Amino acid sequence: MRGLGRQVGRLALHLLVPALSAAAPLAVIPAVTSTYGASGWAAVAVGLSVGVATAVVAELGWGIVGPQRVARGIRPPGDLFATAAASKLVATAILLPVAAAVTCAVVDEHRPAAALVSVGVALGALSPTWYFIGLGRPLLVLLAETVPRVLVSLASAVAIAAGAPLEVYGAGMVLATVVTFGVAPRLGGARLPRGGDFRAVPAVVRSQLVLVVGRGVATTYKSLPVALLGTVSPGSVPGFAAVDRPLRMGLQVVSAIPDRLQTWVGVPSAELAHRRSLISLGLNAGLGLVVGIGFAVSMPAVAVVLFTGAVPVSTDLAVAGGVLIAVICASRGAGLALVSSGRHAHTTTSSIGSAVVGVPGVLVLGAHHGALGAVSALVLAETVGLVVQLVILARSRPAEPVPAPATTSVGPQHPQSRGEAPR
Repeated sequence: MRGLGRQVGRLALHLLVPALSAAAPLAVIPAVTSTYGASGWAAVAVGLSVGVATAVVAELGWGIVGPQRVARGIRPPGDLFATAAASKLVATAILLPVAAAVTCAVVDEHRPAAALVSVGVALGALSPTWYFIGLGRPLLVLLAETVPRVLVSLASAVAIAAGAPLEVYGAGMVLATVVTFGVAPRLGGARLPRGGDFRAVPAVVRSQLVLVVGRGVATTYKSLPVALLGTVSPGSVPGFAAVDRPLRMGLQVVSAIPDRLQTWVGVPSAELAHRRSLISLGLNAGLGLVVGIGFAVSMPAVAVVLFTGAVPVSTDLAVAGGVLIAVICASRGAGLALVSSGRHAHTTTSSIGSAVVGVPGVLVLGAHHGALGAVSALVLAETVGLVVQLVILARSRPAEPVPAPATTSVGPQHPQSRGEAPR
C-alpha cells in the first residue's frame, strides 16, 4: 500500500503541474476580453498561436526523445541538459524575429502586444520540463517553471484589468522564462551550456533533423490554425480561438498521463516495452473519450464566464472540439508507442499526412464555414495522423528500443530506469 501511495502521489504531481500551467492563462483571458474586447483577444490568440508554433520547432524534438534518453541513462543527465539547452538557445535566437514578424503581418490591431506575446511563448522552447520528466521529478517542474509562470500570469491579469497596456502579458512571459532557465539547472543537478555544447549544435540538429522536420510540419496544422484562419476569415478568429485555446489548455493538463508513461514504456526490454505501449495506447484513447465528452458538454457555459460574454461558443463548435480532443489523445498514445519502439522517425510520416489534410482544410473550410470549418479540418487532420501511426505500429514487429543517435560521446550508464513500474 505504501508503494501504491507513492505512485498516486507522483501521478498527482504530474497532473498538478500542467493543471496549474494551464490555469495561469485562464486568469488573463477575462482581463483581456473585459478590457480590450474581442479584438484584444484576437491579437493575443494570434500571438499565442505563432509563439507555440515557433517553440515547437525551436525545441528541436527534445520533448519527444529527451525524457527517455534521460531515463535510460544513455549519457550523464546534466551533460544531456546542457547539450539540449545549447541547441535550443541557438534555434530560438534565430526564430524569434521570424515569430514577431509573422504575428505583426497577421494581426490588424494591438500589433506590439501580439508580437511580444509570440516572443514570450516562443521562449517556451527552453522549457526544462522534458528533463525533469526523464528524471521522474515532477515537483521540480512545479518549482522551476510552473510557479514563476502562474505568478506572472496573475500579476499580468491584475495589471491589465486595472488598465495596464496589453504588452504587460507578453513581457511577463519573457520574464518567467528567464527565471526558469536560470534556476532549472541548479534544481536538476545540471549545468548551463558551454562552448563545446554550442559547437555540437550542428551535430544535434543533424541527428534530430527528422524530428525537427516532423515538428515543423505538425506545427502548421496544430499550432498555426489561428494565424492561418486570420488570413482567410479574420472575423472567425475570436470564435475559433475561444475553442482552440481552452482545448489546448485542457490537452496540456491531460498530457500528464503520457508524460508519466514516458519513462514507464521507455524500458530496455523490447517485449516489455511493446506490452506497455499497447496499455498506454488504450489508456490515452480512453482518457481522450472522457475529456472530449466533458469539453463538448461544458464549453458553451464555460465560454460565457471565461470570455466575459464577448466571444460565445456554440454547441456544434464545442462538440467538434470534443471530438478533436479525443483523437489527439489517442494519437499521443500511438506516438509514445512509436518512440518506445525506436521508430520515432515515423512520427514525421504521420505529421506530413496530417499537414497535407490540415493546412488546406483550415484555409478552405475556414473560409467557407468559419470557426466550425477550421475545427472540422483539424479533426480530419488528426485522424489521418492517428491512422498512419496505427498502420505503422500494426506492420512493425516488436523491436529492441533504440534511442535516437547520441550527438556526443556516450557517458557511463545511469540506473535511472530498469523496467520497473512508474514510481
